[in-house]
Amino acid sequence: MRNKSLWLAVLFDFHKTKTLRTLLFSVLLAGAYAFAVDYLEESVLHIDFKPPSYIYSILGIILGLLLVFRTNTAYDRWWEGRKLLSKLGYNWKTLAIKINSFLPEHDKENREFFYKMISNHAYSLKEHLRDGMDYSEIEEIEPGFIQNTKDKKLYHVPTYFLTLISDRITKLYRHSVITDMQFLELSKHIDDANEVISSCERIHTTPIPFSYAIHLKKFLMIYMLILPFGFIHDLGYWCVAIVMLIFYAMVGLDVIGEEIEDPFGQDENDLPFDKICKSLKYAVKEILKVK
Repeated sequence: MRNKSLWLAVLFDFHKTKTLRTLLFSVLLAGAYAFAVDYLEESVLHIDFKPPSYIYSILGIILGLLLVFRTNTAYDRWWEGRKLLSKLGYNWKTLAIKINSFLPEHDKENREFFYKMISNHAYSLKEHLRDGMDYSEIEEIEPGFIQNTKDKKLYHVPTYFLTLISDRITKLYRHSVITDMQFLELSKHIDDANEVISSCERIHTTPIPFSYAIHLKKFLMIYMLILPFGFIHDLGYWCVAIVMLIFYAMVGLDVIGEEIEDPFGQDENDLPFDKICKSLKYAVKEILKVK
């Protein structure tokens, strides 16, 4: 449960947030633009231009709908990603529990194999969804295993590791180490793991349509360009602060949406994939009683 006493600390650390750091220059630029508009209108051109307030109301409603859709869509992807990682952890821990029950106590070789390969699969999926591969996180199941995997120059390492797990389960069945029913029970977990891979890839490889993102940014820019004219006559130079605040609030939502729409990366608000993999690795190690 999150500590409620941290609420004030978050306010005092407002200047350290990534959203503000990302938008700081743009916010200052918006403020400079508002100041320039105010100065030119009141001190140079003396144009008494004040758009009707209903224009801002209508545009604000439209912009609000666009931002709500953008934010909700991005958050849905983030939350679905978290559920998929939870399902992955549940699937592998359940498989480990069943293998621990099915295998003889003295079968250290197979226990160690499944511990290492389950860990390898989770770490390889993490890196695959980040468009890379870090072999320093991979466990050797036999001498030369990592180098042989590298030499294969595989595009889809998680599926390869999943195939090795499936092959080992089949081998146990053929050697009568597990029964027909146990084989079928374990095979279900291979299907579930493969489904998680495909679902995670769907999120990773299907961003929000580019035309929609561009349309939202253009609309935001137009709205911010006309915004100072609605405050100049009532607030004077105070409109600079108001414009900067509104710009930060609206554009900040778009920036957050961009960050969390692909939740498997390494941004501050992305899913703690590294921590999840580490937790799964140690949990499976304890379940299978590997030293």
